[in-house]
Amino acid sequence: MSMKVTGMKCSSCGTVSYPTHAVCPSCRNETFETVVIEGEGKVLTYTDVYALAVEYETRYLRLAIVELDDGVRVTGHLLADKPKLGMRVKTTIGTVREMAEGAIQGLQFVAV
Repeated sequence: MSMKVTGMKCSSCGTVSYPTHAVCPSCRNETFETVVIEGEGKVLTYTDVYALAVEYETRYLRLAIVELDDGVRVTGHLLADKPKLGMRVKTTIGTVREMAEGAIQGLQFVAV
């Protein structure tokens, strides 16, 4: 069984949110349906986070906001040595954090 990352689609206005919200950021509605977050898009912005919790085994984590081709903007782990704004990426699922209890899987982006 393959893992999928999901977001929430507002049942009133259709806005998709990931990460999810308890209240729709567009219309303030509180009912949603689950949608799979996947596909290709472009990097809008990225940053390297160095102030990680002690439990992280990595020195830094590169996060990006990507606008998918369907217009949804999502945040995830960018796996690129030389990232550029506007670069094409696709979504994937991978380990975003190792913990004593096991690996935590989440949204990642890789170059197309």
